[in-house]
Amino acid sequence: MKTLKVLTALLFIFTISCKSNKTEKSTSKIHKIEVQGHRGDRGNLPENTIEGFLSALHKGVDVIELDVVISKDRKVVVSHEPYMSSLFMSKTSGDPILKTEEEHYNLYQMTYDSIKAFDSGSRGNANFAMQQKLKTYKPLLSDVFKTIETEIETKHLPRVKYNIEIKSNEEVYGIYQPQPDDFVSLVMQVVDDNQMESQIYIQSFDPVILNRVHKKYPHIEVAYLVSKSGIQTNMALLNFKPQIYSPNFKLLKTQKTVDSIKLLQMRVIPWTVNTDEDINQMLKLGVDGIITDYPERVIKVLK
Repeated sequence: MKTLKVLTALLFIFTISCKSNKTEKSTSKIHKIEVQGHRGDRGNLPENTIEGFLSALHKGVDVIELDVVISKDRKVVVSHEPYMSSLFMSKTSGDPILKTEEEHYNLYQMTYDSIKAFDSGSRGNANFAMQQKLKTYKPLLSDVFKTIETEIETKHLPRVKYNIEIKSNEEVYGIYQPQPDDFVSLVMQVVDDNQMESQIYIQSFDPVILNRVHKKYPHIEVAYLVSKSGIQTNMALLNFKPQIYSPNFKLLKTQKTVDSIKLLQMRVIPWTVNTDEDINQMLKLGVDGIITDYPERVIKVLK
């Protein structure tokens, strides 16, 4: 009788343990961490380039994050700045762009053919010691879609999403960029032409842009980029609630901050998280995704 009781007790403990393990695995699957390659794979390859996006894709990111501006001939160009950055851009002659020359090369006043002639990668980037140097250029958003989607089809790779940041600043409307309505329409036309609406987010620091996106395209997922603390203050600038709240990771100092964002039913995806220590801290706080210059580091930690 005692033996039977012991066996029954052990069976009960084993059953509870199995249920617990299943629950943990189920929870893990439900709360999948979204890995976003910041400007592609910026830590390793030139930013916002086809080569960088392909690298991020093959490393296994869930989302390719990129920035867009508009050229003189109304093309949607992938670039973080609306000008030629002195940090890594070179002229057609091979000479580096000087800091004092940046504003002279206003992309909104240049045709795409002239923009494409400038070299985006041969100099490397002093902020990223491991970044490979290679000659490349600023691509069109449409070319990014076509190249990545073709690579996915031919290599049978998992689908990715595209987090498109509309680089906008109210102080330079009409100077370095179109007015918000026009800017949003140009970007969304490219998205529509390539049938990519189900695979994109639109993000921006500019609440005017996000309000326009939501009004004209309410079905599109939106990420609100923020660099200042004060969730309520930031949210007061929007006339809707976005799906994603995307702060500088340094603003997420406590669990309470993350929880307060989630209580508003927004996903929390911080930028730009690069060190193992910071990656682990963000995961500990329960963020929903991580934007990083080193996607391989986040993927390694998650494994």
